[in-house]
Amino acid sequence: VKRARRAEVDRKRLEARIEKGDQSVVRAFHSLLDLLGGWGYVDGWELTAKGRRLRFVYNELDLLLTESIERGLLDQLNATELSAVASVFTFESRRVDAEPAPVVGSIDERIREIAQLATELNRAERAKKLPETRFPDSGFAMVAHAWSAGHDLEDLFDDDMAAGDFVRNCRQLIDVLRQLRDEFPALRAVAAEAVKRMDRGVVAAGGRA
Repeated sequence: VKRARRAEVDRKRLEARIEKGDQSVVRAFHSLLDLLGGWGYVDGWELTAKGRRLRFVYNELDLLLTESIERGLLDQLNATELSAVASVFTFESRRVDAEPAPVVGSIDERIREIAQLATELNRAERAKKLPETRFPDSGFAMVAHAWSAGHDLEDLFDDDMAAGDFVRNCRQLIDVLRQLRDEFPALRAVAAEAVKRMDRGVVAAGGRA
């Protein structure tokens, strides 16, 4: 009898925990829906044109990347500049205390604008009690810029470990550039050129491995 009572208590406790978890999921879903509605990605239960474009962006920073495109922050860049700017959505420093990497010219201006947008997005996420989107990281921007401009690997690194990380980061960047090429007509030509410039030499060999 005691065992049966204990089992009944455990069952009720488990059911209460599941119900509480379900409610948390529902609250988070509605909070996300509210956020997307406020940013123009949904209208009620319907996707807007922006929302339909977001569906085809596969990236940890998908909302930030899509909103950056919608606000024109990737417009009027050449292929080398686009590679550098797009890298902030794929690169993540392994050190949490890493200093922001220096960038130059129009690249610096665009990355600053994307960082301001990220701050705006984080503020909106906090207001909805949602997990905050990771901040864009400029640590690979000038490396991507140099590689896209035609520099050799030996000009960038002097050890094999760094070269291995370089290839991995380039492959991730190329994946995003291909999404820009395939899903955003206004960026198609420059993104296609950026893919061609990035996907060469040891990076292309890494993609075939």
